[in-house]
Amino acid sequence: MPTRSLMRQGPAEGGGSTRAFSSRHFLKLVEDTGKVGFWSADLRTERLDASLGLYRILGLDPASEMTFGFGLDMIHPEDQAAHRDQIAVLRSGQPISREFRIVRPDRTQRWILHHAEVILGADGAPAQGMGVVFDVTERHDSLNALMQRHDRFNALIAATASVFWINKANGEPSEMPQWMALTGQTHAQMQGLGWLDAVHPDDRARTQAAWMTAVEHTEPYNTDYRVLCADGIYRWFNARGAPVLNQDGSVREWVGVCLKMPGRSRYGAQVPGTEAPPPPPAFSRPTTSNGEELPTAGQIRAARGLTGLSKDDLAAAAKVSVSTLNRLEDPASAVRPRPDTLLAVRRALEAAGVEFIFEPGRKPGIREA
Repeated sequence: MPTRSLMRQGPAEGGGSTRAFSSRHFLKLVEDTGKVGFWSADLRTERLDASLGLYRILGLDPASEMTFGFGLDMIHPEDQAAHRDQIAVLRSGQPISREFRIVRPDRTQRWILHHAEVILGADGAPAQGMGVVFDVTERHDSLNALMQRHDRFNALIAATASVFWINKANGEPSEMPQWMALTGQTHAQMQGLGWLDAVHPDDRARTQAAWMTAVEHTEPYNTDYRVLCADGIYRWFNARGAPVLNQDGSVREWVGVCLKMPGRSRYGAQVPGTEAPPPPPAFSRPTTSNGEELPTAGQIRAARGLTGLSKDDLAAAAKVSVSTLNRLEDPASAVRPRPDTLLAVRRALEAAGVEFIFEPGRKPGIREA
Protein backbone atom coordinates (compact mmCIF):
# COMPACT_ATOMS: atom_id res chain seq x y z
CA MET A 1 0.00 0.00 0.00
CA PRO A 2 1.20 3.61 -0.56
CA THR A 3 3.49 4.94 2.15
CA ARG A 4 5.48 8.11 2.73
CA SER A 5 8.39 9.08 4.88
CA LEU A 6 7.30 9.01 8.51
CA MET A 7 10.44 9.97 10.36
CA ARG A 8 13.81 11.27 9.25
CA GLN A 9 16.76 11.69 11.55
CA GLY A 10 18.62 14.98 11.11
CA PRO A 11 22.36 15.31 10.43
CA ALA A 12 24.48 13.78 13.13
CA GLU A 13 26.81 15.99 15.16
CA GLY A 14 30.14 16.46 13.44
CA GLY A 15 28.64 16.21 9.96
CA GLY A 16 27.82 12.51 10.13
CA SER A 17 25.58 10.80 7.63
CA THR A 18 21.79 10.88 7.87
CA ARG A 19 19.60 7.83 8.32
CA ALA A 20 16.02 7.59 7.05
CA PHE A 21 13.18 5.57 8.54
CA SER A 22 10.21 4.95 6.30
CA SER A 23 6.67 4.31 7.42
CA ARG A 24 6.90 0.90 5.73
CA HIS A 25 9.44 -0.20 8.34
CA PHE A 26 7.12 0.82 11.13
CA LEU A 27 4.06 -0.74 9.51
CA LYS A 28 5.91 -4.02 9.08
CA LEU A 29 6.94 -3.95 12.72
CA VAL A 30 3.30 -3.44 13.77
CA GLU A 31 1.88 -5.99 11.34
CA ASP A 32 4.34 -8.66 12.43
CA THR A 33 2.29 -8.96 15.61
CA GLY A 34 -0.37 -10.65 13.49
CA LYS A 35 -3.07 -8.39 14.95
CA VAL A 36 -3.12 -5.41 12.58
CA GLY A 37 -3.70 -4.87 8.86
CA PHE A 38 -4.18 -1.84 6.58
CA TRP A 39 -5.95 -1.04 3.34
CA SER A 40 -6.35 1.87 0.94
CA ALA A 41 -8.61 2.21 -2.11
CA ASP A 42 -10.16 4.40 -4.75
CA LEU A 43 -13.78 4.50 -3.59
CA ARG A 44 -15.00 4.75 -7.19
CA THR A 45 -13.76 1.21 -7.93
CA GLU A 46 -14.21 -2.18 -6.27
CA ARG A 47 -10.51 -2.98 -5.95
CA LEU A 48 -8.46 -2.12 -2.88
CA ASP A 49 -4.81 -2.45 -1.87
CA ALA A 50 -4.35 -4.56 1.25
CA SER A 51 -1.27 -5.00 3.41
CA LEU A 52 0.19 -8.40 4.23
CA GLY A 53 -1.14 -7.99 7.77
CA LEU A 54 -4.70 -7.67 6.49
CA TYR A 55 -4.33 -10.75 4.28
CA ARG A 56 -3.06 -12.59 7.35
CA ILE A 57 -6.03 -11.54 9.51
CA LEU A 58 -8.52 -12.50 6.79
CA GLY A 59 -6.77 -15.80 6.14
CA LEU A 60 -6.27 -15.05 2.44
CA ASP A 61 -3.47 -15.69 -0.02
CA PRO A 62 -1.52 -12.41 -0.52
CA ALA A 63 -1.36 -13.21 -4.24
CA SER A 64 -5.16 -13.01 -4.53
CA GLU A 65 -6.91 -9.80 -5.52
CA MET A 66 -8.91 -8.05 -2.82
CA THR A 67 -12.22 -6.35 -3.57
CA PHE A 68 -14.81 -4.58 -1.45
CA GLY A 69 -17.39 -7.19 -2.31
CA PHE A 70 -15.22 -10.10 -1.26
CA GLY A 71 -14.44 -8.45 2.07
CA LEU A 72 -18.11 -7.80 2.78
CA ASP A 73 -18.98 -11.40 1.93
CA MET A 74 -16.67 -12.56 4.73
CA ILE A 75 -18.79 -10.84 7.40
CA HIS A 76 -20.46 -13.41 9.66
CA PRO A 77 -24.06 -14.13 8.53
CA GLU A 78 -25.44 -12.95 11.88
CA ASP A 79 -23.57 -9.63 11.51
CA GLN A 80 -24.33 -9.02 7.84
CA ALA A 81 -27.47 -6.96 8.38
CA ALA A 82 -25.74 -4.52 10.72
CA HIS A 83 -22.36 -4.19 8.97
CA ARG A 84 -22.66 -4.84 5.24
CA ASP A 85 -23.28 -1.13 4.61
CA GLN A 86 -19.72 -0.06 5.46
CA ILE A 87 -18.53 0.72 1.92
CA ALA A 88 -21.74 2.61 1.21
CA VAL A 89 -21.16 4.64 4.37
CA LEU A 90 -17.61 5.48 3.29
CA ARG A 91 -18.76 6.48 -0.18
CA SER A 92 -21.22 8.86 1.48
CA GLY A 93 -18.27 10.60 3.14
CA GLN A 94 -18.70 9.20 6.67
CA PRO A 95 -15.95 7.48 8.69
CA ILE A 96 -16.29 3.90 9.95
CA SER A 97 -15.67 2.34 13.36
CA ARG A 98 -17.20 -1.12 13.59
CA GLU A 99 -16.58 -4.36 15.47
CA PHE A 100 -17.92 -7.60 14.01
CA ARG A 101 -17.14 -11.22 13.16
CA ILE A 102 -15.78 -12.64 9.94
CA VAL A 103 -15.70 -16.19 8.60
CA ARG A 104 -12.40 -16.98 6.90
CA PRO A 105 -12.06 -19.40 3.96
CA ASP A 106 -10.95 -22.17 6.35
CA ARG A 107 -14.30 -21.65 8.22
CA THR A 108 -12.63 -20.26 11.35
CA GLN A 109 -14.21 -17.19 12.91
CA ARG A 110 -12.42 -14.04 14.04
CA TRP A 111 -13.54 -10.82 15.68
CA ILE A 112 -12.19 -7.69 13.98
CA LEU A 113 -12.29 -3.99 14.76
CA HIS A 114 -12.42 -1.82 11.61
CA HIS A 115 -11.59 1.91 11.55
CA ALA A 116 -11.69 3.76 8.22
CA GLU A 117 -11.51 7.37 7.01
CA VAL A 118 -12.48 9.13 3.77
CA ILE A 119 -10.33 11.53 1.72
CA LEU A 120 -12.23 14.02 -0.41
CA GLY A 121 -11.26 14.73 -4.01
CA ALA A 122 -10.77 18.11 -5.67
CA ASP A 123 -14.50 18.27 -6.35
CA GLY A 124 -15.31 17.80 -2.64
CA ALA A 125 -16.69 14.30 -3.18
CA PRO A 126 -15.35 11.17 -1.42
CA ALA A 127 -12.48 9.87 -3.53
CA GLN A 128 -10.10 7.78 -1.43
CA GLY A 129 -10.55 5.55 1.57
CA MET A 130 -8.06 4.09 4.01
CA GLY A 131 -8.56 1.85 6.96
CA VAL A 132 -6.96 -0.19 9.70
CA VAL A 133 -8.21 -3.58 10.87
CA PHE A 134 -7.42 -5.08 14.30
CA ASP A 135 -7.86 -8.74 15.20
CA VAL A 136 -9.60 -8.53 18.59
CA THR A 137 -10.54 -12.21 18.89
CA GLU A 138 -8.48 -12.75 22.04
CA ARG A 139 -10.25 -9.91 23.81
CA HIS A 140 -13.64 -11.40 22.95
CA ASP A 141 -12.51 -14.86 24.03
CA SER A 142 -11.34 -13.44 27.36
CA LEU A 143 -14.61 -11.57 27.78
CA ASN A 144 -16.61 -14.70 26.98
CA ALA A 145 -14.56 -16.70 29.50
CA LEU A 146 -15.19 -14.01 32.11
CA MET A 147 -18.92 -14.03 31.36
CA GLN A 148 -18.98 -17.82 31.65
CA ARG A 149 -17.36 -17.62 35.08
CA HIS A 150 -19.84 -14.91 36.05
CA ASP A 151 -22.78 -17.02 34.86
CA ARG A 152 -21.47 -20.07 36.73
CA PHE A 153 -21.06 -17.99 39.87
CA ASN A 154 -24.60 -16.65 39.57
CA ALA A 155 -25.95 -20.15 38.99
CA LEU A 156 -24.13 -21.42 42.07
CA ILE A 157 -25.45 -18.53 44.16
CA ALA A 158 -28.99 -19.13 42.90
CA ALA A 159 -28.73 -22.84 43.73
CA THR A 160 -27.24 -22.46 47.22
CA ALA A 161 -28.02 -19.04 48.64
CA SER A 162 -31.09 -17.00 49.34
CA VAL A 163 -29.14 -13.75 49.64
CA PHE A 164 -25.84 -12.59 48.16
CA TRP A 165 -24.46 -9.42 49.73
CA ILE A 166 -21.57 -7.00 49.36
CA ASN A 167 -20.50 -4.69 52.18
CA LYS A 168 -18.04 -1.82 52.24
CA ALA A 169 -14.57 -2.15 53.73
CA ASN A 170 -15.83 -0.74 57.05
CA GLY A 171 -18.58 -3.39 57.19
CA GLU A 172 -21.51 -1.17 56.27
CA PRO A 173 -24.01 -2.38 53.62
CA SER A 174 -23.18 -1.67 50.00
CA GLU A 175 -25.05 -3.88 47.53
CA MET A 176 -27.82 -5.92 49.17
CA PRO A 177 -30.81 -6.00 46.80
CA GLN A 178 -31.62 -9.60 47.71
CA TRP A 179 -31.61 -8.74 51.42
CA MET A 180 -34.01 -5.89 50.68
CA ALA A 181 -36.29 -8.26 48.77
CA LEU A 182 -36.10 -10.86 51.56
CA THR A 183 -36.80 -8.48 54.44
CA GLY A 184 -38.73 -5.65 52.79
CA GLN A 185 -36.21 -3.14 54.15
CA THR A 186 -35.38 -0.11 52.05
CA HIS A 187 -31.82 0.88 51.20
CA ALA A 188 -31.96 3.67 53.77
CA GLN A 189 -33.35 1.39 56.50
CA MET A 190 -30.53 -1.13 56.29
CA GLN A 191 -27.67 1.43 56.34
CA GLY A 192 -25.19 1.38 59.21
CA LEU A 193 -26.46 -1.37 61.49
CA GLY A 194 -30.04 -0.91 60.36
CA TRP A 195 -30.02 -4.35 58.73
CA LEU A 196 -29.98 -5.80 62.26
CA ASP A 197 -33.56 -4.55 62.71
CA ALA A 198 -34.62 -7.48 60.50
CA VAL A 199 -32.81 -9.96 62.77
CA HIS A 200 -34.76 -11.59 65.61
CA PRO A 201 -34.30 -9.60 68.86
CA ASP A 202 -32.96 -12.68 70.68
CA ASP A 203 -30.28 -13.14 67.99
CA ARG A 204 -29.43 -9.50 67.43
CA ALA A 205 -26.68 -8.91 70.00
CA ARG A 206 -24.93 -12.16 69.16
CA THR A 207 -25.14 -11.44 65.42
CA GLN A 208 -23.79 -7.91 65.82
CA ALA A 209 -20.91 -9.11 67.99
CA ALA A 210 -19.96 -11.80 65.46
CA TRP A 211 -20.02 -9.34 62.57
CA MET A 212 -18.09 -6.59 64.35
CA THR A 213 -15.46 -9.11 65.48
CA ALA A 214 -15.00 -10.32 61.90
CA VAL A 215 -14.65 -6.75 60.59
CA GLU A 216 -12.28 -5.69 63.36
CA HIS A 217 -9.97 -8.68 62.91
CA THR A 218 -10.43 -9.13 59.12
CA GLU A 219 -11.56 -12.70 59.60
CA PRO A 220 -14.25 -14.84 57.92
CA TYR A 221 -17.76 -14.38 59.29
CA ASN A 222 -20.07 -17.32 60.02
CA THR A 223 -23.15 -17.25 62.25
CA ASP A 224 -26.81 -18.34 62.38
CA TYR A 225 -29.77 -16.09 63.08
CA ARG A 226 -33.46 -15.65 62.41
CA VAL A 227 -34.63 -13.09 59.87
CA LEU A 228 -38.04 -11.42 59.84
CA CYS A 229 -38.97 -11.93 56.19
CA ALA A 230 -41.21 -9.63 54.18
CA ASP A 231 -44.15 -12.04 54.65
CA GLY A 232 -43.96 -11.61 58.44
CA ILE A 233 -42.39 -15.02 59.13
CA TYR A 234 -39.14 -15.59 60.97
CA ARG A 235 -36.80 -17.99 59.19
CA TRP A 236 -33.36 -19.33 60.11
CA PHE A 237 -30.37 -18.44 57.96
CA ASN A 238 -26.68 -19.21 58.10
CA ALA A 239 -24.78 -16.03 57.20
CA ARG A 240 -21.19 -16.30 56.11
CA GLY A 241 -18.79 -13.92 54.43
CA ALA A 242 -15.15 -13.07 53.88
CA PRO A 243 -13.06 -9.96 53.18
CA VAL A 244 -11.77 -9.22 49.68
CA LEU A 245 -8.27 -7.82 50.10
CA ASN A 246 -6.21 -5.34 48.11
CA GLN A 247 -2.61 -6.14 47.23
CA ASP A 248 -1.41 -4.25 50.30
CA GLY A 249 -3.56 -6.40 52.57
CA SER A 250 -6.22 -3.77 53.24
CA VAL A 251 -9.88 -4.68 52.88
CA ARG A 252 -11.49 -3.68 49.60
CA GLU A 253 -14.95 -5.01 50.43
CA TRP A 254 -16.81 -7.87 52.08
CA VAL A 255 -18.78 -10.50 50.19
CA GLY A 256 -21.08 -13.12 51.63
CA VAL A 257 -24.24 -15.16 51.44
CA CYS A 258 -27.20 -15.98 53.65
CA LEU A 259 -28.10 -19.66 53.30
CA LYS A 260 -31.49 -21.11 54.15
CA MET A 261 -31.40 -23.62 56.98
CA PRO A 262 -33.91 -26.41 56.19
CA GLY A 263 -35.84 -27.67 59.19
CA ARG A 264 -35.41 -24.44 61.14
CA SER A 265 -38.31 -22.37 59.82
CA ARG A 266 -41.10 -23.29 62.23
CA TYR A 267 -41.98 -19.73 63.15
CA GLY A 268 -45.26 -18.21 62.08
CA ALA A 269 -46.22 -14.56 61.71
CA GLN A 270 -45.88 -13.59 65.38
CA VAL A 271 -44.83 -10.49 67.24
CA PRO A 272 -41.04 -10.48 67.54
CA GLY A 273 -39.93 -12.09 70.79
CA THR A 274 -43.25 -13.83 71.57
CA GLU A 275 -42.77 -17.02 69.63
CA ALA A 276 -41.67 -20.21 71.36
CA PRO A 277 -37.95 -20.99 71.35
CA PRO A 278 -36.79 -23.50 68.76
CA PRO A 279 -36.78 -27.13 69.91
CA PRO A 280 -33.26 -28.38 70.60
CA PRO A 281 -31.69 -30.40 67.81
CA ALA A 282 -31.80 -34.15 68.26
CA PHE A 283 -28.08 -34.69 68.77
CA SER A 284 -26.76 -37.95 70.14
CA ARG A 285 -24.95 -37.12 73.40
CA PRO A 286 -23.13 -40.24 74.69
CA THR A 287 -21.85 -39.94 78.27
CA THR A 288 -19.74 -41.94 80.68
CA SER A 289 -21.27 -43.71 83.69
CA ASN A 290 -20.65 -40.60 85.79
CA GLY A 291 -22.35 -38.34 83.25
CA GLU A 292 -19.27 -36.86 81.55
CA GLU A 293 -19.92 -35.83 77.93
CA LEU A 294 -18.14 -37.84 75.22
CA PRO A 295 -16.96 -36.32 71.93
CA THR A 296 -18.87 -36.83 68.69
CA ALA A 297 -17.28 -37.91 65.40
CA GLY A 298 -17.45 -34.34 64.13
CA GLN A 299 -15.77 -32.97 67.25
CA ILE A 300 -12.91 -35.46 66.96
CA ARG A 301 -12.31 -34.61 63.30
CA ALA A 302 -12.45 -30.87 63.98
CA ALA A 303 -10.22 -31.13 67.06
CA ARG A 304 -7.61 -33.13 65.18
CA GLY A 305 -7.68 -30.51 62.42
CA LEU A 306 -7.31 -27.70 64.95
CA THR A 307 -4.31 -29.30 66.65
CA GLY A 308 -2.71 -30.56 63.44
CA LEU A 309 -2.42 -34.08 64.86
CA SER A 310 -2.27 -36.91 62.36
CA LYS A 311 -4.31 -40.04 62.98
CA ASP A 312 -1.11 -41.87 63.91
CA ASP A 313 -0.18 -39.15 66.43
CA LEU A 314 -3.63 -39.10 68.04
CA ALA A 315 -3.90 -42.88 68.11
CA ALA A 316 -0.54 -43.11 69.88
CA ALA A 317 -1.45 -40.37 72.40
CA ALA A 318 -4.83 -41.97 73.20
CA LYS A 319 -3.38 -45.50 73.13
CA VAL A 320 -5.90 -46.71 70.56
CA SER A 321 -5.42 -48.18 67.10
CA VAL A 322 -5.68 -46.12 63.93
CA SER A 323 -8.53 -48.36 62.73
CA THR A 324 -10.39 -47.57 65.96
CA LEU A 325 -9.81 -43.88 65.37
CA ASN A 326 -11.14 -44.24 61.82
CA ARG A 327 -14.37 -45.69 63.24
CA LEU A 328 -14.62 -42.93 65.85
CA GLU A 329 -14.38 -40.25 63.14
CA ASP A 330 -16.97 -41.95 60.93
CA PRO A 331 -20.50 -40.92 62.01
CA ALA A 332 -21.94 -43.68 59.83
CA SER A 333 -19.90 -46.44 61.46
CA ALA A 334 -22.02 -49.40 62.55
CA VAL A 335 -19.60 -50.21 65.40
CA ARG A 336 -20.63 -48.51 68.64
CA PRO A 337 -17.53 -47.05 70.35
CA ARG A 338 -16.77 -47.86 73.96
CA PRO A 339 -17.13 -44.91 76.35
CA ASP A 340 -13.62 -45.42 77.78
CA THR A 341 -12.16 -45.29 74.25
CA LEU A 342 -13.96 -42.02 73.48
CA LEU A 343 -12.89 -40.59 76.82
CA ALA A 344 -9.25 -41.50 76.13
CA VAL A 345 -9.41 -39.70 72.76
CA ARG A 346 -11.00 -36.65 74.40
CA ARG A 347 -8.29 -36.51 77.06
CA ALA A 348 -5.55 -36.76 74.41
CA LEU A 349 -7.06 -33.90 72.41
CA GLU A 350 -7.55 -31.77 75.53
CA ALA A 351 -3.89 -32.29 76.35
CA ALA A 352 -3.09 -31.03 72.84
CA GLY A 353 -4.92 -27.75 73.53
CA VAL A 354 -8.58 -28.31 72.60
CA GLU A 355 -11.64 -27.51 74.71
CA PHE A 356 -14.82 -29.47 73.99
CA ILE A 357 -18.08 -27.50 74.16
CA PHE A 358 -21.39 -29.10 75.15
CA GLU A 359 -24.07 -26.41 75.47
CA PRO A 360 -27.72 -27.38 76.04
CA GLY A 361 -29.80 -27.11 72.87
CA ARG A 362 -26.79 -26.51 70.65
CA LYS A 363 -24.60 -28.67 68.48
CA PRO A 364 -21.40 -29.85 70.22
CA GLY A 365 -18.33 -27.82 69.24
CA ILE A 366 -14.67 -27.18 70.01
CA ARG A 367 -12.35 -24.26 70.58
CA GLU A 368 -8.78 -23.62 71.51
CA ALA A 369 -8.18 -24.08 75.21
